[in-house]
Amino acid sequence: MSDERKRLQRQTLLGFLTFFSVMSVIQAALNVVQPEPKMWPAVLALVLVTSTVIVWRRWK
Repeated sequence: MSDERKRLQRQTLLGFLTFFSVMSVIQAALNVVQPEPKMWPAVLALVLVTSTVIVWRRWK
């Protein structure tokens, strides 16, 4: 694979993870104010934010 293609794939992956990380953090924050909060939004946010940070740090 060319360097340009690898760079574009990394940028796409990072953008995908960042978008869904932000959305899951918002969902988890909204979940906190619910009468009976669930655990899965916080776990999903943790996994996605961790994945985003790992990809970002390996790329930089």
